[in-house]
Amino acid sequence: MTAGIILVLAILVLGGVIATISDRLGTRVGKARLRIFRLRPRDTAVLVTIITGSILSALTLTILFATSKPLRKGVFRIDEIQTKLNQSRKEVTRAEGEITRITNELKKAKSDLKLALTELDRVNQSLDKTLNQTTETETQLEVTKQELKQIQTTKAKTKAELKLIQNQLQEIKQQREIIKQEIKQLEIERQQLKSKAETNK
Repeated sequence: MTAGIILVLAILVLGGVIATISDRLGTRVGKARLRIFRLRPRDTAVLVTIITGSILSALTLTILFATSKPLRKGVFRIDEIQTKLNQSRKEVTRAEGEITRITNELKKAKSDLKLALTELDRVNQSLDKTLNQTTETETQLEVTKQELKQIQTTKAKTKAELKLIQNQLQEIKQQREIIKQEIKQLEIERQQLKSKAETNK
């Protein structure tokens, strides 16, 4: 920044010096009534002023180019610098477009991730519900197994009791047959006694 300010001040000062020297030299040539290339003295003074200014300007530029490398590079490589600048601007524009595209993709990825996390939470809740239902089902199955075991035990007990009742019933039938036989025998004996009694009369 300081080198640039010094360079601008030097150009301003040299410009003032060149203007002053060219004017005075032209004035002196005009007063001397000199002629160059058969021109009038006034035209000769103008021509000398122009040539002197051009020479001094060329010397000034030579000094500036010799002392300032950035200025030399800036003047002689301005087209290259402008091309690079345009390329850099295009690359910046392309990079900005890429950044915008990546930003949009990132937003989309975040949205997809949010949806995936929501779906994962829903699946986890469903899985927890299924696990709870499985636990309840296993508990109910265990209770059912216990009840079935009790029913089977009761069935076996009832079957044993039924067999016992059937045996008792068989015994009762046998006793009833015996009693019927005894009753029949007693009936015969009673008839016999009755017949004897009638005969004795």
